[in-house]
Amino acid sequence: MTAVPSLLRQRWLGPAAVLALALLLRFWALGRPDTLVFDEVYYVRDAISQLAHGYPTVWPDREPSLAGGRATGFSESPANAVHPPLGKWIIGLGILLFGPDNGWGWRSAVALTGVISVALTMRLAWRMSRSVVTACLAGLLLTIDGVHVTLSRVGLLDGPLTCAIVAGALCLWRDHERDRAGRWWLRPWLVAGAVCFGAASAIKWSGIYPMVFLFLFIAVSDVLVARRTGARHPWLGAAFRTLVTGIGALVVAVAAYVATWTAWIITPGGHARDSAPTWWAALWQYHAEMLEWHSTLSAPHPYDSSPWTWPLGLIPTAMRRSTLPAPGDGTAGPAGEASDWLSVVSPLPNLLVTWGGVVALLVLAAVVGIAGVRALRHRGGGLVANPLVGAAAFTVVAYLSGWLPWVLTVSRSAVFQFYAVVLTPFAAIALALLLAELIRAPESPGHRLLRFERDPGALMGRRIAVAIFVVVSVAVSLFFFPLWSGMPVSSMFWRLHLWLPDWV
Repeated sequence: MTAVPSLLRQRWLGPAAVLALALLLRFWALGRPDTLVFDEVYYVRDAISQLAHGYPTVWPDREPSLAGGRATGFSESPANAVHPPLGKWIIGLGILLFGPDNGWGWRSAVALTGVISVALTMRLAWRMSRSVVTACLAGLLLTIDGVHVTLSRVGLLDGPLTCAIVAGALCLWRDHERDRAGRWWLRPWLVAGAVCFGAASAIKWSGIYPMVFLFLFIAVSDVLVARRTGARHPWLGAAFRTLVTGIGALVVAVAAYVATWTAWIITPGGHARDSAPTWWAALWQYHAEMLEWHSTLSAPHPYDSSPWTWPLGLIPTAMRRSTLPAPGDGTAGPAGEASDWLSVVSPLPNLLVTWGGVVALLVLAAVVGIAGVRALRHRGGGLVANPLVGAAAFTVVAYLSGWLPWVLTVSRSAVFQFYAVVLTPFAAIALALLLAELIRAPESPGHRLLRFERDPGALMGRRIAVAIFVVVSVAVSLFFFPLWSGMPVSSMFWRLHLWLPDWV
């Protein structure tokens, strides 16, 4: 009997250690810098005034300091916020706990969503592989991902958006695992996924993309299962089931989205609230204005980044670069004199993790492609017979859902590398699946993604290589952490991190 508690402790020890590291990297010195950085100037102020009025209001200036009475310097005039309200409500939770005049207030709730994202990613990786090693690898790789760390430490919307998307993906994977022999219309995980993606869309509209892609994945997997089991008219039956359940899920997602607007609906005075006789007509009018704003945005920005560059992290968005007095010196140098110390907040990627994730995704896509050809020939094939191939397909689709729509549709300036934070959990899972395959003994039971020779020496070599890769990846992240967190550094130290031409 004593072996069971021991086994449970070992099973949870790894994930607990990963979460402890995630907490440390996201909450350490979270109040630094003590002024708003980048678009915190918009979202944090919207969150503060939204807490006071139920909707965002106008501020008199864009001064990044919120010290003293400036933290409540908003006006009574409604602001035309161009994103839905849920992300600002999430930021507001931290402000309620720690106050509006310090970085802990602005960033703590977002940092918590970053840690939750790591936990959800580990859970999703475990559900896919039923391997604690794979789950811990996925969680660790996301924990040390520079884009994810940085976006978890600033009061922007993209960190909470990533958390909601991973939660939705986990729910839809659970739906994918369901027993299809049961009542096809009873799908609680599909409903839960719809709620999560409705919430994601209520943070940023780009949360719609993963919902569409992953619902299509579920529909296609239903067809493949029907073909493999010999069902008559699998396409017709699957199309009917998809239509019925899809409409139901869409209604749930829309309801979840509209629910996040409750304060704007019940509180008079918000922007466009009185633009129509009914609240739903006014809400529609407000959304028409937001859509027009997003579709016509053309303001140039020095950190514009084509979506084609996002997977490789070629043009990071420097959110802050401020000169500082030397440590121990309370005064800056003479006017115009260059300081040798800086505070930098920039989502510079850990290239081992970021580029390794891209390589892993390409490998998984190749595996899925080969299995897809076999599926067409053999009534279902590996896509449904091998759950790891299904996991690989799901991971690739989830990654593409956060990237491909931008590649296909973006026609404006002012799109940024940090939007790619929604890709990081799925890149981490892809890399974890590949690394776990490399260190797994060829004779071990269960399904496989890749086949290796039964050479103990080769297996030991792969395990050593993976261990070195993980250790060096952690070391690289520790080396970059000062630039993810605004730590005072020398200009020489900063220049040592500029590995690519557009890293500035």
